[in-house]
Amino acid sequence: MLPEIHASDPTAHATVSALVSQFGEDACDVLADAGCRYVVLDPGQRYADVSAVLRRISANVDTWPIPPAGLCIVEERLVILRSLSPMTVVHESGHLLDVTLGGGVYLSGVDPRIRRAFAAATAFVTPYSASACDEYMAENLRAWNGHFGNDPHSLWPRATRERLLAVDPRMHDIVRALFEVDIPERAAAIRARRSMAA
Repeated sequence: MLPEIHASDPTAHATVSALVSQFGEDACDVLADAGCRYVVLDPGQRYADVSAVLRRISANVDTWPIPPAGLCIVEERLVILRSLSPMTVVHESGHLLDVTLGGGVYLSGVDPRIRRAFAAATAFVTPYSASACDEYMAENLRAWNGHFGNDPHSLWPRATRERLLAVDPRMHDIVRALFEVDIPERAAAIRARRSMAA
């Protein structure tokens, strides 16, 4: 089951749906069960138009010299997309997974294994992953799904599982465990709960 995706343009909806579904059925079930949502901005629409949190905190994201291509609002479990590039959609989906796995806060902010890996990293899968622990997590989750989460015109190195293993084997193992153990276990529990309720 896919999380909610709101887009007035059917092509935009199909693009986001296709990219998110590439995370696999288990991850999609986990995101959907947590109430995660995606909103694709229409031309002229502002981030604050779709986020009560951004309006409340007066973040003024829309007035930045270069507004972000996408934004994850943790409190709302919401991804807002201005760009539909694979890199943007998959990176922001990484933030949603981070929030969902953390139970409403970034797992990367509270899991000592991830924080230690970030602190000990001597190389990063992309330059942006060095900027903060949550960006490290999102970029490493993007790398795990790099076969569909890279843009051909990006100047950054391709974020792939192979590159992640080569530059940060500790984080590679953490991400592998998330996708091969933690997320499937959560998805199985969700499905069991659904079948009992039916």
